[in-house]
Amino acid sequence: MRSILLGGCIFLLLYGSPVLAGEIVYAPKGFAVPGGSGIAVAPFQNLTAAQNAGEDFASDISESFSRAGIFRMVGTAQFKGRLVAAGGGRLAFVDRSIAQIVGRELGVNYVVFGSVVEYGYELADDGSRTIPIAGVDVRIVNVDTGTIVFAGSFVKEGSTGTSLYTVAKDVADAVREKVMR
Repeated sequence: MRSILLGGCIFLLLYGSPVLAGEIVYAPKGFAVPGGSGIAVAPFQNLTAAQNAGEDFASDISESFSRAGIFRMVGTAQFKGRLVAAGGGRLAFVDRSIAQIVGRELGVNYVVFGSVVEYGYELADDGSRTIPIAGVDVRIVNVDTGTIVFAGSFVKEGSTGTSLYTVAKDVADAVREKVMR
Protein backbone atom coordinates (compact mmCIF):
# COMPACT_ATOMS: atom_id res chain seq x y z
CA MET A 1 0.00 0.00 0.00
CA ARG A 2 1.15 3.56 -0.59
CA SER A 3 -0.38 6.99 -0.36
CA ILE A 4 -0.23 9.90 -2.78
CA LEU A 5 -1.17 13.50 -2.35
CA LEU A 6 -3.61 14.55 -5.07
CA GLY A 7 -5.38 17.88 -5.08
CA GLY A 8 -4.69 18.38 -1.38
CA CYS A 9 -6.18 15.00 -0.39
CA ILE A 10 -4.42 11.78 0.44
CA PHE A 11 -5.52 8.62 -1.34
CA LEU A 12 -4.44 5.20 -0.16
CA LEU A 13 -3.67 2.93 -3.06
CA LEU A 14 -3.83 -0.83 -2.73
CA TYR A 15 -1.47 -2.63 -5.08
CA GLY A 16 -3.21 -4.99 -7.43
CA SER A 17 -6.56 -3.29 -6.97
CA PRO A 18 -8.19 -2.89 -10.41
CA VAL A 19 -10.75 -0.38 -9.16
CA LEU A 20 -10.67 3.39 -9.16
CA ALA A 21 -8.50 4.01 -6.13
CA GLY A 22 -9.67 7.51 -5.43
CA GLU A 23 -11.86 10.27 -6.69
CA ILE A 24 -13.08 13.53 -5.33
CA VAL A 25 -15.68 15.46 -7.28
CA TYR A 26 -16.89 19.00 -6.73
CA ALA A 27 -19.99 19.94 -8.71
CA PRO A 28 -23.38 21.41 -7.90
CA LYS A 29 -25.86 18.80 -6.71
CA GLY A 30 -27.52 17.20 -9.71
CA PHE A 31 -25.00 18.69 -12.15
CA ALA A 32 -24.65 17.01 -15.52
CA VAL A 33 -23.49 18.29 -18.88
CA PRO A 34 -26.67 18.22 -21.00
CA GLY A 35 -26.76 15.95 -24.04
CA GLY A 36 -26.23 17.89 -27.24
CA SER A 37 -23.75 20.27 -25.59
CA GLY A 38 -20.62 21.26 -27.45
CA ILE A 39 -17.50 20.22 -25.54
CA ALA A 40 -13.88 21.09 -26.33
CA VAL A 41 -10.98 19.30 -24.71
CA ALA A 42 -7.85 21.34 -24.03
CA PRO A 43 -4.39 19.81 -23.79
CA PHE A 44 -3.80 18.77 -20.19
CA GLN A 45 -0.82 20.07 -18.25
CA ASN A 46 1.69 17.27 -17.79
CA LEU A 47 3.07 17.16 -14.24
CA THR A 48 4.72 13.78 -14.76
CA ALA A 49 7.97 12.57 -16.26
CA ALA A 50 6.04 10.69 -18.98
CA GLN A 51 6.42 12.39 -22.32
CA ASN A 52 3.09 13.49 -23.88
CA ALA A 53 0.99 12.38 -20.88
CA GLY A 54 -1.06 15.60 -21.04
CA GLU A 55 -1.90 15.21 -24.71
CA ASP A 56 -2.50 11.47 -24.34
CA PHE A 57 -4.95 11.97 -21.50
CA ALA A 58 -6.77 14.79 -23.29
CA SER A 59 -7.17 12.43 -26.22
CA ASP A 60 -8.55 9.73 -23.90
CA ILE A 61 -11.09 12.19 -22.46
CA SER A 62 -12.15 13.34 -25.92
CA GLU A 63 -12.56 9.75 -27.09
CA SER A 64 -14.55 8.77 -24.00
CA PHE A 65 -16.95 11.69 -24.36
CA SER A 66 -17.29 10.98 -28.09
CA ARG A 67 -18.20 7.34 -27.38
CA ALA A 68 -21.15 8.56 -25.32
CA GLY A 69 -22.65 9.74 -28.61
CA ILE A 70 -24.60 12.61 -27.06
CA PHE A 71 -22.11 15.49 -27.24
CA ARG A 72 -20.78 17.64 -30.07
CA MET A 73 -17.04 17.20 -29.56
CA VAL A 74 -14.14 19.46 -30.52
CA GLY A 75 -10.81 17.73 -30.07
CA THR A 76 -7.53 18.81 -28.60
CA ALA A 77 -5.90 19.54 -31.96
CA GLN A 78 -8.55 22.14 -32.80
CA PHE A 79 -8.23 23.66 -29.34
CA LYS A 80 -4.43 23.88 -29.67
CA GLY A 81 -4.83 25.59 -33.03
CA ARG A 82 -6.70 28.45 -31.33
CA LEU A 83 -4.38 28.94 -28.34
CA VAL A 84 -2.07 31.47 -29.99
CA ALA A 85 -4.97 33.68 -31.06
CA ALA A 86 -6.40 33.52 -27.53
CA GLY A 87 -3.16 34.71 -25.98
CA GLY A 88 -2.21 31.28 -24.70
CA GLY A 89 0.64 30.70 -27.10
CA ARG A 90 2.60 27.70 -25.94
CA LEU A 91 1.41 27.79 -22.33
CA ALA A 92 2.46 25.00 -20.04
CA PHE A 93 -1.19 24.79 -19.03
CA VAL A 94 -4.64 26.08 -19.90
CA ASP A 95 -6.51 28.02 -17.22
CA ARG A 96 -10.15 29.02 -16.92
CA SER A 97 -9.83 32.31 -18.80
CA ILE A 98 -7.96 30.78 -21.75
CA ALA A 99 -10.43 27.88 -21.81
CA GLN A 100 -13.33 30.34 -21.95
CA ILE A 101 -11.78 32.45 -24.74
CA VAL A 102 -10.93 29.45 -26.91
CA GLY A 103 -14.26 27.80 -26.13
CA ARG A 104 -16.09 30.88 -27.44
CA GLU A 105 -14.04 30.83 -30.63
CA LEU A 106 -14.85 27.16 -31.13
CA GLY A 107 -18.57 27.70 -30.43
CA VAL A 108 -18.81 25.16 -27.60
CA ASN A 109 -20.68 25.23 -24.30
CA TYR A 110 -18.00 23.63 -22.11
CA VAL A 111 -14.23 23.18 -22.08
CA VAL A 112 -12.53 20.32 -20.26
CA PHE A 113 -8.99 21.02 -19.01
CA GLY A 114 -6.69 20.00 -16.20
CA SER A 115 -3.46 18.30 -15.16
CA VAL A 116 -2.05 14.80 -15.32
CA VAL A 117 -0.46 14.08 -11.95
CA GLU A 118 0.34 10.36 -12.30
CA TYR A 119 1.02 8.50 -15.53
CA GLY A 120 3.30 5.53 -15.76
CA TYR A 121 4.42 2.30 -14.17
CA GLU A 122 5.66 1.92 -10.65
CA LEU A 123 7.28 -0.94 -8.79
CA ALA A 124 5.31 -2.59 -6.04
CA ASP A 125 6.81 -2.11 -2.58
CA ASP A 126 8.38 -5.57 -2.72
CA GLY A 127 9.82 -4.86 -6.20
CA SER A 128 8.24 -8.00 -7.62
CA ARG A 129 6.01 -6.40 -10.24
CA THR A 130 5.18 -3.19 -12.05
CA ILE A 131 1.85 -1.50 -11.57
CA PRO A 132 0.28 0.99 -14.04
CA ILE A 133 -1.13 4.15 -12.47
CA ALA A 134 -2.90 7.18 -13.90
CA GLY A 135 -4.15 10.23 -12.04
CA VAL A 136 -5.66 13.52 -13.18
CA ASP A 137 -7.18 16.72 -11.90
CA VAL A 138 -10.03 17.80 -14.19
CA ARG A 139 -11.94 21.07 -14.51
CA ILE A 140 -14.86 21.95 -16.75
CA VAL A 141 -15.69 25.58 -17.46
CA ASN A 142 -19.03 26.86 -18.70
CA VAL A 143 -17.96 28.99 -21.66
CA ASP A 144 -20.88 31.44 -21.37
CA THR A 145 -20.39 32.28 -17.69
CA GLY A 146 -16.73 31.44 -17.08
CA THR A 147 -17.79 29.38 -14.07
CA ILE A 148 -16.03 26.16 -13.17
CA VAL A 149 -19.03 23.81 -13.11
CA PHE A 150 -17.11 20.62 -12.37
CA ALA A 151 -13.85 19.85 -10.62
CA GLY A 152 -12.54 16.42 -9.86
CA SER A 153 -9.45 14.44 -8.97
CA PHE A 154 -9.25 10.86 -10.16
CA VAL A 155 -6.56 8.21 -9.70
CA LYS A 156 -6.54 4.57 -10.67
CA GLU A 157 -3.98 1.89 -10.18
CA GLY A 158 -4.14 -1.21 -12.33
CA SER A 159 -2.96 -4.66 -11.51
CA THR A 160 0.06 -6.59 -12.70
CA GLY A 161 -0.31 -7.25 -16.41
CA THR A 162 -2.73 -4.37 -16.98
CA SER A 163 -1.54 -1.79 -19.49
CA LEU A 164 -1.18 1.89 -18.72
CA TYR A 165 -3.37 2.52 -21.78
CA THR A 166 -6.23 0.55 -20.18
CA VAL A 167 -5.85 2.30 -16.81
CA ALA A 168 -5.83 5.77 -18.43
CA LYS A 169 -8.94 4.91 -20.47
CA ASP A 170 -10.68 3.78 -17.28
CA VAL A 171 -9.86 7.11 -15.62
CA ALA A 172 -11.20 9.02 -18.65
CA ASP A 173 -14.40 6.94 -18.55
CA ALA A 174 -14.80 7.64 -14.82
CA VAL A 175 -14.58 11.37 -15.53
CA ARG A 176 -17.22 11.11 -18.28
CA GLU A 177 -19.55 9.06 -16.07
CA LYS A 178 -19.39 11.67 -13.31
CA VAL A 179 -20.07 14.49 -15.78
CA MET A 180 -23.06 12.73 -17.32
CA ARG A 181 -24.87 12.09 -14.01
